[in-house]
Amino acid sequence: MEILIDESGSFTPESELENSWSVVAAYICPETEKRKYRNALNNLKKRNGLGRQEIKLVNISESNYILFLQEISQLNGSLFCVVTDSYYNNKSFIENHKDTHVKTIVNSIEQMRYHEGKLAQHLMAKELLSVSLPLYIQLMCQIRLVHTIISQSVNYYAQRQPQTLKKFKWRLDQKQPSHKTKYELIFEKFSPALLQMYTLENPLGIVNGFNYKYMREFIYNEGEIPNYLIEKKTSLANSRAFNIQKILRDDISYEDSMKNDGLQVIDLLASGMRKLLKMRFADNTLIANLLGSLMIQQQYNNPPIDIIVFDEKSAALRKELDELVKILIKNSKRMIR
Repeated sequence: MEILIDESGSFTPESELENSWSVVAAYICPETEKRKYRNALNNLKKRNGLGRQEIKLVNISESNYILFLQEISQLNGSLFCVVTDSYYNNKSFIENHKDTHVKTIVNSIEQMRYHEGKLAQHLMAKELLSVSLPLYIQLMCQIRLVHTIISQSVNYYAQRQPQTLKKFKWRLDQKQPSHKTKYELIFEKFSPALLQMYTLENPLGIVNGFNYKYMREFIYNEGEIPNYLIEKKTSLANSRAFNIQKILRDDISYEDSMKNDGLQVIDLLASGMRKLLKMRFADNTLIANLLGSLMIQQQYNNPPIDIIVFDEKSAALRKELDELVKILIKNSKRMIR
């Protein structure tokens, strides 16, 4: 399974303008589908008179984007999105949210056996405290995205193409070809620990009857879950669970999108979702239908996009946007086969 990740937007909190959306998105693709999404991308480039150079949403017509989405919707790939409107994100709330994570890391130090590990945890807490608010928001959105990818896509493909779960190839868009950006270093350093924390609060379910045989190496069987995790969540004792850190670290790399067709595809999808949330397409309804058809149905008929608000108060969607989200829900793919 190839997991292509990109983002669109600035993630800056307390924007002066409502509708200041930022998006982190992933396109999940079985290896058997790579040639097909490349064909869809190449067809889009040909329609725009381009060769091999990278293509951006801003450079293509809406009619050509619709044709591209129609081609992509015929494939067995899936789109996942976590979105946030900076207008509603409260700086004080975000600071407290970050402080809580730092305290959790500090409190875990006493449980560690080795001095080197304790020093590493102290350093991690100090570095997380210094992360800027926009980068912290992006990090939290991406952690949530990874959790959703693992919880939803694994169970979706376990029913349909279980062999694609043999390997997890994470490919993220490299913003600077010559070096890793500050955010990329932050994600590499903090994502495994923060993902573990989030998963303890939001467990991932292994469903009886689903075919996980191709991903045995990524599953803890009964009696294999580490004691430090059981101490934090006793219900894990004598149960099976996904080894999320192993799934994330299986094969992860940052690559130049100019040389990676898949990253160009997810860039177009992430940018398209952001433009839809801003309601800037001429035919938002048709775009919502097409993007929704790429997404997987959520439990209790919740939206297939994960909308995060960094504030104690929830924010109601505007009526027009609420209607578009309902279209996404209506057109999403069934989780249970």
